Amino acid sequence: MRTDPFGMNSLKVLLIEDNPHDRRLAEAALREGADGFAVRCEVQSAACLTDGLATLDSAGGTLDAILLDLTLPDANGLGGLRAVRNLNARVPIVIVTGRSDLDTATAALKYGASDFLEKSEVQPRSLLRAIRYAIERKKSEAELTRLAQTDPLTGLFNRRAFFERLDHALVQHRRSELACAVVVFDIDRFKDINDLFGHKTGDDLLTAVATKLRANLRESDSIGRIGGDEFAILAPNLKSASDAMEIADKVLTSVRSIQDLDDVRVDPQISIGISVFPMDDSDAEAFVSHADMAMYKSKASKKGSVNFYDQRMDASVKERHTMKRKIRGDIDSGRFFLLFQPIIDAKSGAMIGAEGLARWRDIDGRVIAPDQFIPLAEESGSISSLGSRLLQEACCYIRACAENRTPIIPISLNVSTLQCCDPTFALTLISAIESFQIPPTMINVEITESTIIKNIDVTRNNLKLLKQYGVGVHLDDFGTGYSSLSLLRELPIDALKIDRSFVGDLGKISGSDPIVNAVVELSKRLGFATIAEGVETKAQADMLREIGVTALQGFHFSEPISGEDLTARMLDHAAAAMVA
Repeated sequence: MRTDPFGMNSLKVLLIEDNPHDRRLAEAALREGADGFAVRCEVQSAACLTDGLATLDSAGGTLDAILLDLTLPDANGLGGLRAVRNLNARVPIVIVTGRSDLDTATAALKYGASDFLEKSEVQPRSLLRAIRYAIERKKSEAELTRLAQTDPLTGLFNRRAFFERLDHALVQHRRSELACAVVVFDIDRFKDINDLFGHKTGDDLLTAVATKLRANLRESDSIGRIGGDEFAILAPNLKSASDAMEIADKVLTSVRSIQDLDDVRVDPQISIGISVFPMDDSDAEAFVSHADMAMYKSKASKKGSVNFYDQRMDASVKERHTMKRKIRGDIDSGRFFLLFQPIIDAKSGAMIGAEGLARWRDIDGRVIAPDQFIPLAEESGSISSLGSRLLQEACCYIRACAENRTPIIPISLNVSTLQCCDPTFALTLISAIESFQIPPTMINVEITESTIIKNIDVTRNNLKLLKQYGVGVHLDDFGTGYSSLSLLRELPIDALKIDRSFVGDLGKISGSDPIVNAVVELSKRLGFATIAEGVETKAQADMLREIGVTALQGFHFSEPISGEDLTARMLDHAAAAMVA
């Protein structure tokens, strides 16, 4: 029993041939050859190119192959081949002609034919063999094209294919009254996910995002992975910019629905940028670049937000990129340094510690506040290096105090989410402390509630190691995050820092006195100290003392000062205590 060479039970062929005798011979050869392989063959015939094109158009994607004569009443030579290819390039074409010259055959293959037969060669087996090879060759070509256009991980369009489609869409929309948009996003802190959970989890997340996008966007939307974790959606045929916003909302909802991957909690966050044509009449590269700018504006304003491009963004985006490069270059140059804000015992007024506050001195001498560079350091992945650099500076200061026999107080340092979620963070910090040979009790780490919930298990393990070693643990900005009572009970915390927003509202009609009272009472029952930050007036300090807060910090006592000034104040406090 012969094997079906087509991998199918039926074969549908369009024969475009003007000579009735040749047409009958080709039809008979097709049917006889197909019968020999137990394949049902359906032949549709046309006596001229015009009728053949009409049949091809109506048949859509149901045809398996086309047999085309090069000498037709309304087309002579390769013109007919071009016309068929322009109408439908997916169906394989076998040229069947009375011409026998090699140049014609070569030209036909060059212009898209899959095979070439002279009419004298038309026999059942040779004709079926030519059709079989044409079909297989077309499948191979289609697969190579797919591979060349497809991102191998996600199955989406790759960067090259996406930009080709965008180029074509812009040409089409310049002739149309409809708009089109490019929606761009990447995954916030994607590098952290790779670093903390491994590249497999990162790849799984990218694949999950692609699956969600395909399931929730329109069939007409083209989705591409155009960078490591950067995706772009080409949304054509929009009536207005608000339609682009609806697509962005679908993207946000799709990505937010991804939570767990192989028991790893990821909760991906994205920020979106949109560029809309014709409001932004640019070429494809600039069009996507403008959507990128809008995306970075979203990142700067609020995670999960959406922004549209406008020309005013150019300057601010370029400035942000410049600052990120400067941050990476300045970490080891000594331009980042610490100022210290004293922490005061609420009862005695003694200085019992200080918080180390990061500052950045730019090359022009301008001192930049942390709210301007910390988010950029987090976005660029430089925050861990910066944190290590500031820890070294704190250890240097404590070591210098010990060597100079001047008073020493614990220094508290803020810890980023990336640092705290790194399984090696505690060991790295302990190693730094040991290298400077300072008491571990002289370092406190300050973490926020939002940092804890990013990866509770890793954070808990890090904090337990630090606590066992002797490092203090302070929960910063308490009351503004997501802490639960069970979490407070489980974590090795020494102190809660009451957020400045509650301190600022003390004594007001709509103030936060009950909240501060509750925090202090809770801390006492759990065995925590309480530190109120942002104390700016004597009245606030007095109220906090009366409530029972353990320690106070803020401009009422001192602005952030240098290490030299901090040492001088400690010496003054020590001298005053001796006199008293």
